[in-house]
Amino acid sequence: MSPCFFTDLEPPQDPITNVKDFVDDKLLRTVETYIDNQVLDGAGVHGHDKTTDKLYRRSKIHWMTEGNNLQKLFPVYKELTSKVRDINNRNWRYVIDGWEPFQYTEYDESYNGHYDWHIDHQQKNPFEPNIRRLSFSLGISDIDDYEGGDLHIKMRSKENVFKLDRGEIVIFPSWMLHKVSPVTKGRRRVIVGWGEGPFV
Repeated sequence: MSPCFFTDLEPPQDPITNVKDFVDDKLLRTVETYIDNQVLDGAGVHGHDKTTDKLYRRSKIHWMTEGNNLQKLFPVYKELTSKVRDINNRNWRYVIDGWEPFQYTEYDESYNGHYDWHIDHQQKNPFEPNIRRLSFSLGISDIDDYEGGDLHIKMRSKENVFKLDRGEIVIFPSWMLHKVSPVTKGRRRVIVGWGEGPFV
């Protein structure tokens, strides 16, 4: 007979956390001021060629570890990682050893901005012990600034759909399948981030 292992950690009833007004407008204005002085790059997909990339994902990004005035981002990192970690400790209790650099992402109607179904969980380097365990997406745009651009997250047959407002966050385990539907009007702006921890 195979051994059984038990845990007293109960998984949350809903593995997705959605919080409106997660941060105040001052923090978001700090990000906007920083981004105004940066150059955005076209987003790619690991393991895809450029033609496939455009079909699968179209957005502009900036990794928030580059450029001038990086010290102004320290309070942004501190507040977001602290609040997301608190939610993790209440809901999932994943071991989070650190955080990847935040990514600022824009999806614009002019190029049909979108990101097809994917997960964030995969291990990019087999020699690295940590993988993405927790993902979040924080809205910067006002909800009326864009149409389309919904965040879809799947679990089994259930599909959860979120249209992010300014300051609103969605946090979910990185193994969950998700996508951003095409933006049909305006521009959707978000910060996305990932908490990293052991593979098992």
